[in-house]
Amino acid sequence: MRLLSTHAVLPFTAPPASGGAEWVHVLPAGEFRGRDGRGPYRLKDPAAVIAASMAEGPLAFDENHSTDHAAQTGAAAPARGWIVELQARADGIWARVEWTPSGQALRDERAYRGVSPVFVHEKEGGEVRQLLRVALTNAPNLAQLATLHAQQETHVDLKALRAALGLADDADEPAILAAATAARTAASTHAQQLGGIAKAIGLAENAGADGIVTALQAQRAAGDPTALAGQVVALQAQLTTMQNGIARERAVAAVDSAIKAGKPIPVTLREHYIARHCQDPAAVQKELDGLPSLHAGGIIRPPAAAGDGPVLSEEDRQVIALMGLDPAKYAAEQKRLGHTKEAA
Repeated sequence: MRLLSTHAVLPFTAPPASGGAEWVHVLPAGEFRGRDGRGPYRLKDPAAVIAASMAEGPLAFDENHSTDHAAQTGAAAPARGWIVELQARADGIWARVEWTPSGQALRDERAYRGVSPVFVHEKEGGEVRQLLRVALTNAPNLAQLATLHAQQETHVDLKALRAALGLADDADEPAILAAATAARTAASTHAQQLGGIAKAIGLAENAGADGIVTALQAQRAAGDPTALAGQVVALQAQLTTMQNGIARERAVAAVDSAIKAGKPIPVTLREHYIARHCQDPAAVQKELDGLPSLHAGGIIRPPAAAGDGPVLSEEDRQVIALMGLDPAKYAAEQKRLGHTKEAA
């Protein structure tokens, strides 16, 4: 086994937000060598390298290999960041780095242009076995690593995304993905239908809504009013169908998200909620958001009936809570049907 440090270019680009984390490309995929001719080295089994590298916890991200050089003489060798996660991708291994305040300052100042991974490799064949640490450097040696342009970690505001998709505040990631997929499908359907309308009036399929409106106005000014009226009716029917389809896709996503979140919506009422959502999305979404979640642990138990009336079982109370029924009326109906359970 041999220990090697090599370097890669990181062009000056906007650093991540102060105190944040970012993904950095630290080992290239496949066979690679340094600009100085060292190598070739081979990353054959990224998963095994990651497991060996992270076995003892986070890895240091230092400065000019201070851990390997300065520390040997007793000089300071502080970490400027910590690698808390490694991930195998198509182009090699990436590291999620949490910068220290001093490391973040170096990033903000763009004090370094590259990174230099220190790794263990086989003497024969050059197979990479373990990543030990990475250093900031201004003397890069590896050209194969991705630039910092592609290394910024993107933060997604899930709350804003839920709101944009019309989902409840507690919708989980699968529900968000389902709603986003439905929105994408709706947009694709919308584009296809607009293309069909454009083609029907003699335009290119990519004419767009504005182009269609302009063409119809021109036809109205120059054409047969009766024929144009029929064409407008047909186009309006297509638009209505398209709009109804989009509204239903959004309604299905919203209702199914609520069901998955544990909202007490019986299967028999799913289509009822979807139909109502198509007509009045805001009102139905407000109603769905206000429903309690069974996942949160508890159905609110209605108070016991007063007097000498029939005793309701726990199952009866759950049905009452789920369906929003009046306990007294429910008990009376159960008694009429002969289902009442008497107190012992």
